[in-house]
Amino acid sequence: MKKRIFLFFIIAVLLFDLPVFAAEPAQIPGNESSTGGSEEDGTYIPADAPTLTANSAILMDMDTGDILYEKNPHKRSEPASTTKLMTALLVVDHLSFKDKLTVSDGALDGISYDAVTIGLSPGETMSVEDLLFAMLLPSANDAANVLAMGVSNTVGSFVKEMNSTAESLGCTETHFANANGLPDPEHYTTVYDMALIARAAYGKSRIRDIICQESHWIPATNLVGERELWTTNQMLYSITDYYYEPCTGGKTGYTESAGNTMVAFAEKDGRRLVSVCFGCPTAGDRYTDSATLLEFGFTAYHKIAPLSDFKLSEAEETENPVLENYYARLPHSLPEFTLDTSLILYTRTSVSADDIEKTVTYNVNKSQTEVGNVTLSYKGQTLATVPIVSDQTHMAEDLSTLNLNKRNNSSITTTPAPTRSEIFRDVLKESMPRFVICLTLAIGLCLGTILVVQHRKKKRVTVHRYFGDGPVPARDGPEVMEEIRKQKAQREYLATIEDESELPKLRVPERLKTQEHEDTGSDGYEDTGAASPRKNPARKKEEPADEYEDTGIPEPRKTAATRQKDVTKVKDTDDTQEDTGSASRRKKTARDSEDPYVDEG
Repeated sequence: MKKRIFLFFIIAVLLFDLPVFAAEPAQIPGNESSTGGSEEDGTYIPADAPTLTANSAILMDMDTGDILYEKNPHKRSEPASTTKLMTALLVVDHLSFKDKLTVSDGALDGISYDAVTIGLSPGETMSVEDLLFAMLLPSANDAANVLAMGVSNTVGSFVKEMNSTAESLGCTETHFANANGLPDPEHYTTVYDMALIARAAYGKSRIRDIICQESHWIPATNLVGERELWTTNQMLYSITDYYYEPCTGGKTGYTESAGNTMVAFAEKDGRRLVSVCFGCPTAGDRYTDSATLLEFGFTAYHKIAPLSDFKLSEAEETENPVLENYYARLPHSLPEFTLDTSLILYTRTSVSADDIEKTVTYNVNKSQTEVGNVTLSYKGQTLATVPIVSDQTHMAEDLSTLNLNKRNNSSITTTPAPTRSEIFRDVLKESMPRFVICLTLAIGLCLGTILVVQHRKKKRVTVHRYFGDGPVPARDGPEVMEEIRKQKAQREYLATIEDESELPKLRVPERLKTQEHEDTGSDGYEDTGAASPRKNPARKKEEPADEYEDTGIPEPRKTAATRQKDVTKVKDTDDTQEDTGSASRRKKTARDSEDPYVDEG
């Protein structure tokens, strides 16, 4: 169970976004202490730094977090009333200046008779703004307790929030036990941690507006009349010996065990510094040490921008493998290499931006965003490394534009680099019409092929129904089929006639047996008006009418021998007829050449 709780706590700490107001102490280039200065117990004291009476002190740039001076920065000490900066930081985050707070009986607990107060009484009502002035200018301890109870109802709950906030600011050696800084064995911090707290408090405009004031008037309350307040920071009074013009505020503190403590803020030449001095012997020493330390930071150090005029294209680089091996061969503009030129370095006043050595190196890995770096150094000491970033925005825009121009044959325009989803959507959008057309043609071709195959199959089945297996006729239709059927019937009939065994027996008319032909005309035959015998369908030439009488009774079929005898007898009879003219002879000869017998069956 304990392991689970511990794991949950670790995850919560990792997920919680903690604000960070200060960086780790930075080395200052050009500082002579790097070779001959004192570095006892992690202390960073420049060789030309002034001598201080404080047991521990620190000088920090509030904008960059650079440490310009430190003496015993991590020594545990009592902060005394400088604690009220942390109290004010929480108050402005939770309460409004116009809020009214009433002094409760417990608000005055723990305050000794000799502690600084403004004489608040139980039941008295006062605004948050007036209570903040009372706490930060004359350092009233009773006002600090009232404000603490106004935020968290009890001083104990407020102290827990103080410790939690200090941890979030990066303080690792701080523990608060009260809201006003009165002596307590469990109430301690370091000058480094207090510099972080002071830096965060100075970031609140409402706190800056209070600590820079020399005095303040509190109007009459429901119990007490007007109160006049004066600050304990003599660095703001121009009539004192401790006046320091760049000073913009601060907070003093004193207890017998802690000695004199001081947090001072100053602004000059666009720079903002904070100094923290603990354990000063006298009140005058805390002002002197603070002013001396602040002035040392303004005069001995300055901020430079070593890359403000630096141009990467003009750097001494004999060969650029990134460009030659990869980018230069592609049909588009080269990527732009960018460098953060806003880097600010604290250096000694004697060191300029031109004294900083700059070394440019490139990497050959084209897949990385950082393709190199610029190393800044001074006298062989590396100060900072700034990465060279490959900006491929314009290269991607050119590639996109080139592809677009190939399709649209338009002029090059600058467009944002497309994402993968946008590229896929564009390709799909452009290919869809072609795909639909190809699909439609394919479907139409398949349907046409199917219809042709079905038609041919149906036609083949129809032909087989009439002819069986055989070649497919060139034409089709009811009339053609009827004509073909008739032709087939005629062929079958002719085949039957050509078969001698199947020829029908012809009947010889009786009058050929009993009487002779009479010459009634040019052809010798009498026109009786009867229909001529039916002719063979195969014969196309019209024949003269048959002289024999059609009785309508079919005669029995004759054999070949009988039919030959009948033909011989007819010829003998015809020879007895008189030739009356050429036309009769031609007709008779024509009749004799053909079969005189008709199949009447």
